[in-house]
Amino acid sequence: MAASEPAFAPYRLAPGALPEEAARAAAEADASPLLAGPGEPLPGPLVNAALADVPAGRAATPAEACRAADGSLSGGGGPARACASSPRQRARIADASRAALQAGFAGICLDRPDAPLALGLLGAGFCPECQRELARHLTREYGEQFQPVDYLALARAAIAQASGAISFEQLPFGRDFWRVRHEALFRAVGWYVRDARDAARAASRPFEVVAQFEAAGPAQLRAARHLDGAIFPAAVAPGGSGIGLVRLLRAALGRRPCALAPAPGAPAEALARLAAVAATCGLDLSGVEPSGPQGRDVALIRRLARRLQRNGITPAACDPVAECAVLYSPEADLWTGGRHRAALERAVEALAALHVQAPVVLRAQDAPPGAVLVLAHARGISAHDATIARRRLEAGAGILAFGEPSAADETGRSLPPFLPPAKAGGTRVGDGTYALLPPLVKDGAAAAPEAAPFEKALGAVLGRGRRAAHVVARAPVLVVLHRVPGALLAHLVADERVQGATLFLGVHVAGGARRARFVATEGQDVRIPMNPSGSSVSTVLPSFRGYAVLSLGI
Repeated sequence: MAASEPAFAPYRLAPGALPEEAARAAAEADASPLLAGPGEPLPGPLVNAALADVPAGRAATPAEACRAADGSLSGGGGPARACASSPRQRARIADASRAALQAGFAGICLDRPDAPLALGLLGAGFCPECQRELARHLTREYGEQFQPVDYLALARAAIAQASGAISFEQLPFGRDFWRVRHEALFRAVGWYVRDARDAARAASRPFEVVAQFEAAGPAQLRAARHLDGAIFPAAVAPGGSGIGLVRLLRAALGRRPCALAPAPGAPAEALARLAAVAATCGLDLSGVEPSGPQGRDVALIRRLARRLQRNGITPAACDPVAECAVLYSPEADLWTGGRHRAALERAVEALAALHVQAPVVLRAQDAPPGAVLVLAHARGISAHDATIARRRLEAGAGILAFGEPSAADETGRSLPPFLPPAKAGGTRVGDGTYALLPPLVKDGAAAAPEAAPFEKALGAVLGRGRRAAHVVARAPVLVVLHRVPGALLAHLVADERVQGATLFLGVHVAGGARRARFVATEGQDVRIPMNPSGSSVSTVLPSFRGYAVLSLGI
């Protein structure tokens, strides 16, 4: 599923719907591909373009299910969850892949392979296969002289002595156990994909492998590297636009297709807004009923995204403009229990509200040379990322941190601080400037930064004056900039109708462009002038609501 192919907007058959009618509705809404459940009868033409749904996270029988810490079947009262370390589970998925291949499907969709991990620390990982994998890890970690332990008994004793909620830090060898649980998902998805591709090579035909995950965490984002595409839940923080999640997923998937699965029953207006925000980074929505009002609203945004795709300028194939680069550290996300990811998404939201261009990077070395590195609740990042960040700072780059960052070793144990104390107004370190703000996560929930200190810190690390984009309007407008050779694209999202809004683009990104093309979901397709305005060029945007794209030749 290359970036030049039809965009990735998976859909399923509604209960009782005829496949042909669903396919017609999906074609009208530009939704593709169909995810077909086991045993669903489909006409031949639909089978050849559909993905077979494979329940990778569900155990075939209770005997094959993973176990919780209390010895019960993993599943929390719902369907039994599979063991990610089980050879029988791998063989079952391989058989399902071969069956889908023989039936003529275009590929498979691994349905929630992370289901056991999504149950948390104590909900899975205590079956014999998982315990054997943990024992092998402990032997590798601590040497051959390490004596085997009854980890299940140790965990139950720790739980019995705990006065409240328990974390991996309170379990014996808890850090090792938590890392093994995450590595098991990465390894299992790799097995499933490898077996499916081996079968496809033997049959000499293409065969796609995608997955729909139950959560977005360090293990899921890492496992997505094996896949041809991925679907993640649209878990947008209250009051947020979703731009933080969208930019994180785009960084994790690279140029591969990715879709968001909104919660069932989401209102049409919220879905349209989410679809517009996702489109700014080349993502789409999954599971939206094509024939309903929700599907029609989303289809308007999707068709505009298709136009960009046909012209080779979809955001997934472009390079984002970066004034800041927000670091996502899988290690920090693992050891903070997701607080790092929540803070990152909130930081991206706060930067986007001020029109600061801030894509997400997965390694400190991937941040563009002139970009300010943003560290949000970065506790437990790798020692390598910490070293790169310090070197960037001393060489003249800026760092903006929300909460004091720290590094950790492979087991999550803290290392000495790699940055000196700093203040919100900026502190000189070598040739660079380091600004430190309070954490964005308080009592387990992410919160927006205070406006005055935040803008002061931005001024210190970005400098006064030159900005890539700025909008003067009565209603909030999201601006996401991408470059392709010879052109700059400004993706615009407005929840309310915007009239008379003025867009300013820095000449260092827009060059001396004098005209631009404005297209929007409401049907506008007009040429508008760009006017020189000091260190920027500006234009008054046509009235629009929803999603629009302004393209300039540079």
